Amino acid sequence: MLRRSLAAATATLTLWATTAVVVAAPQAAAQVDPVDVVVTLGPGASTTVAKTVTTPAIPPNPDLVFLADTTGSMGGAITDVRNNAGAVTSAVLDAQPTAQFAVSEYRDAEDAFVFRVNQNLTGDPAAVQNGINAWVAGGGGDIPEAAINALFEIGSGAIAFRPDGTRIVAWFGDAPSHDPSQGHTLAAAIAALQAADIRVIAVNVGPAGGGLDAGGQATAIVNATGGVLLNNVPSNQVAQAILDGIQAVQVTVTPTITACDPQLTLGFTPASRTVDSGDVAGFTETITVNPGTPAGTYHCTVDFLVDGTSRGFIEQNTVHVPGLSINDVTVDEGNAGTTPATFTVSLDRPSPSPVTVDFTTANGTAVAPGDYTATAGTVTFAPGETTKPVTVPVVGDTVDELNETFTVTLSAAGGAAITDAVGIGTIVDDDRDGVFSCRASALNVVGIEPVVANPANVPCVDDSETLAQAGLNAGALTVNAKVLSATTDQTPDDLTSAPPAAGDNATAKAKVDTTTISTLGLTIELGVIQAEAAVQCVPSGGGLAPQFSGSSTVASLKINGVPTTVGSAPVTIPLLIGSLKLNSTETTGTSVTQRAVVLDTLLTDVVIGEAHADIHGTGTHPNGNPCTS
Repeated sequence: MLRRSLAAATATLTLWATTAVVVAAPQAAAQVDPVDVVVTLGPGASTTVAKTVTTPAIPPNPDLVFLADTTGSMGGAITDVRNNAGAVTSAVLDAQPTAQFAVSEYRDAEDAFVFRVNQNLTGDPAAVQNGINAWVAGGGGDIPEAAINALFEIGSGAIAFRPDGTRIVAWFGDAPSHDPSQGHTLAAAIAALQAADIRVIAVNVGPAGGGLDAGGQATAIVNATGGVLLNNVPSNQVAQAILDGIQAVQVTVTPTITACDPQLTLGFTPASRTVDSGDVAGFTETITVNPGTPAGTYHCTVDFLVDGTSRGFIEQNTVHVPGLSINDVTVDEGNAGTTPATFTVSLDRPSPSPVTVDFTTANGTAVAPGDYTATAGTVTFAPGETTKPVTVPVVGDTVDELNETFTVTLSAAGGAAITDAVGIGTIVDDDRDGVFSCRASALNVVGIEPVVANPANVPCVDDSETLAQAGLNAGALTVNAKVLSATTDQTPDDLTSAPPAAGDNATAKAKVDTTTISTLGLTIELGVIQAEAAVQCVPSGGGLAPQFSGSSTVASLKINGVPTTVGSAPVTIPLLIGSLKLNSTETTGTSVTQRAVVLDTLLTDVVIGEAHADIHGTGTHPNGNPCTS
């Protein structure tokens, strides 16, 4: 016997047919906020980020199965669903374009069929409509029907669900089910539904505790599958209730790390959250940089799975670990007091939090306190700062020595990693690597020199010597000279007072106004004789180098009364007793000697107007010279 008379069903058909489904505007797909997280952290540091995942109003990628009780009392409900099926599928497809639908129905054991699939899963709304149009109310002689069997069949493979679909059964009816039904118990049906990960929306065209939910069957099924139970649904509002139920299906959001650099650790509280479709799932994300992590940029990717399936709700985490470094510094030593050697400690990127690092000096070839002042402390970077100075006083002196080094070492960084821990301080010795020497002799006969400037030669000093007249004999050879002078000069006078500079020099000059040399059968008369030798610092190859020069002149020459033309050019004149050499220059790699007149005989040598200048290194720089430091 039908539970509702055909006349009664017909009487309400008009009302049902005029009831339309109210379709809300589709909500945007689920989104993660913030979707990209960029933070700056030091090793061992952590930060928390509030994350929200807005779930879609319709569960993603739904596989929706319409399951109808099509026994005789269900005519009004069937008509409502038939008339509004297009609105329901359109609303679902608008929100989730990948949705697919299936159509099925059940009656009871004594009817023409117990359960059948009218349309398997399809994305074609017309095919879905055709499947629903195949529903005809009939059969169902007693109150319980075969709903448990139908649910068991759907959970056991009657519908070809997609592997990545959200599986939903929209079940409506007005009567409870036999239990067992076709040999399947309520517990078996629930187990099959759970195994297939199917949610059940139960639309009870009857009161709570009665109709579809008599004995609590519907309540047990929806509770076990994470579904929704809607009670007291009028026959002309079943389609709307189905849509409302779909939008009320709960989804579980689970943040899952899919890729992460080993230097990072991510955690979420809670580990997962279950919300109604369309609601927001909130999480607290904790990002930790593991201790000892080097400076660099690291990444983690998080997929917020919905019901265990990736729906493209991806978050990208980027963590910058700042790097600390210290540069090398070169500083001139100076002659006295202290000179600051200023190092720069740098962060390779600004940090939103303070960064600290300790520093301390250590001896190298430079030794504190004689060469520098030992220094230690802590550098603090305020948020946004990227450079900080560290100053070490260097002690000046005038001792010629090799360049020396010390170190400044960074340690115990907070908020950053150290990339270059050691800064090398080089103390450049700016004292000269050598000295000038100089000497000037007006006359030299057999080693006798009546007028000599700076006879010690090394180092060069300012000196000036004069003599009105000198007469010297060497056997039969006699030398008479008038107005003899010799001078030496150095610029600067004190080489330790200033670093090398272009123009620094040592100069020697010798002069004799008149000279007569006599021996048996030979008389040599000479006018003004002058000789000069110099060494000077000149630019060379980016620095300074010594340059040597020598010159001399002989104003006039007579040999036995016969004039001979001379000047500044080198000349050698042969004589019976030897040779007479004029304006000779002798240059080596470290010296210059200028001789204006040299009489070379077998018995003796006479030198008139000799000037000499040279350079010498120091014990520290044996190959050095005063033009370098």
